[in-house]
Amino acid sequence: MELERTTRFLRKFMCKGYEIYVRVSEMDLVTLAQLILLILRNLNFKPRKHKLEDIAYAISAYLLGVQITKLGIPASTLYYYTKKLGVKRRKEERPTCPSCNSNKVIKNGSSRGKTKYKCKTCKRTFYQTPNHKLGRDQKERILKEYLNRMSMRGIAKVEGKPLTTVYSLIKRKGVEAYVNLLVLQEQLKGFTAKVTILDESWTYLRVRHGPKREDIWIWNALADGTPFFTTGDRDYGSFRFLLNSLPKSEVNYTDNYSVYQVLDNHIASKKYTYTVESYNSYCRAHLARLARDTRGGNRSKRMVDYSLALLNVMYPVIYSREITPLNEAYRKGVQNIRENLI
Repeated sequence: MELERTTRFLRKFMCKGYEIYVRVSEMDLVTLAQLILLILRNLNFKPRKHKLEDIAYAISAYLLGVQITKLGIPASTLYYYTKKLGVKRRKEERPTCPSCNSNKVIKNGSSRGKTKYKCKTCKRTFYQTPNHKLGRDQKERILKEYLNRMSMRGIAKVEGKPLTTVYSLIKRKGVEAYVNLLVLQEQLKGFTAKVTILDESWTYLRVRHGPKREDIWIWNALADGTPFFTTGDRDYGSFRFLLNSLPKSEVNYTDNYSVYQVLDNHIASKKYTYTVESYNSYCRAHLARLARDTRGGNRSKRMVDYSLALLNVMYPVIYSREITPLNEAYRKGVQNIRENLI
C-alpha cells in the first residue's frame, strides 16, 4: 500500500502539482534513484538490454538535470520509461521579454556559453542577464568613492557590481554634471569678479598606439574663489576656451607664462597664485586619475572633464573668504545641480 501511494504521488507530482516540484528537486540523486527503482520493480518492468538500476539512475538524473553519459542508455529508452511512469521534467523558468514583457519566449541557441532567447511577440533576441540596478544610496556612495581616489575596479569589487556598470554610472553622471556646469558658467558671465587667479596643471593620457603617454593640461581659474576649468594643450588655443567662459574681472593674477599677457589688468607674480595651486592639489588628492605615475591613468580626455565636473558638483569648494554676488550665485547653482544629479 505504501509503495502504491508513492507511485501515485510521483505520477501526480510530475503531471500536475507545482509544490511537489519543490519536494523532488530538493532530493539528492541517490535518494530519487532508489525511489524510482522501487516503483519500477513494483510495476514489474523487465528491460532486455539494460539493468533496472541503471534506468532508475538515468531517470533520476534526467529529472534533476544532471548530465550522465557513462550509462549508455539511449534517449528513446529513457523516453519510453519516463512516459510509462508518467513523470515529466520540470520546465525551465524562462525570462520575460525586456521589450514587451511577454512570456512567449523560446530558446534561440547560445553564444559564448550564454543562452539566447527569442520573443515570439516582438521577435527580439536577448540574453538572460542578472539585474544590476543601483539604488539612490548606492549611486551616491559610488560617486563619493570615486571622488575620494578609489579606482573604478576597486569600486566594482567593493560594491559587488560589474566594472561596466560602475563606469557607465560615473560617465553618465559626469556628462550631466559637465553640461549643467557649462550652463551655469554662461549664467555667471553676467557678473564681475573682483579677483581672478589663473594657472595650469599637467597630467597625461595613456594611449594604445604610438607613444605611451600624451600630455594634457588642465587650465584652472578662480574667479572670486569659484572654479572654472578646461583641458587641452598648453597653448593659446586651449587657454582661449577658458578665457571665453570667465566673467569680467577687475584684477587677474597669473604666473610669468607668456600666454597670460593677453589679459587686461594683469599682474604676473607667483606671490598671488598659491590659491589656484592649492586647488590643483585638491583635484589631485581627490581623483586617482590625476595622481602622477599611478595605475589609475587616463584613457580619455573627456573623462578628465567629466571627473572634474563631478568633483566640483559633489564637493563644491569656494577659495575665498569674502562673499560676493558671483560666488554666492555659484554656490546656489551648484547646490541645485547636485540635488538633481542623484
